[in-house]
Amino acid sequence: MDVIFRVHEWLADHISWVQYPKPRLRSQSGHLHGWRAQWQARPPMNRAFALCLPTLMLFVPYIGIFLAIGTVVFLFAYFKR
Repeated sequence: MDVIFRVHEWLADHISWVQYPKPRLRSQSGHLHGWRAQWQARPPMNRAFALCLPTLMLFVPYIGIFLAIGTVVFLFAYFKR
């Protein structure tokens, strides 16, 4: 991947109509930048907690049912890898 990036830079230096490549998503230090990279490297959630979480949301007065529905939608997105 690094070779392709370097070739692209070389082409952009020598040919006028070739644009420079976009900056790399990952830094040289290995530290993750950006929301997407952090979301992909997130730590796993405890499955027992994930099963109990929508039920626990039902105990919140007035808006508990909406929180429970939102929690189920979030968990589907969270565990979809």
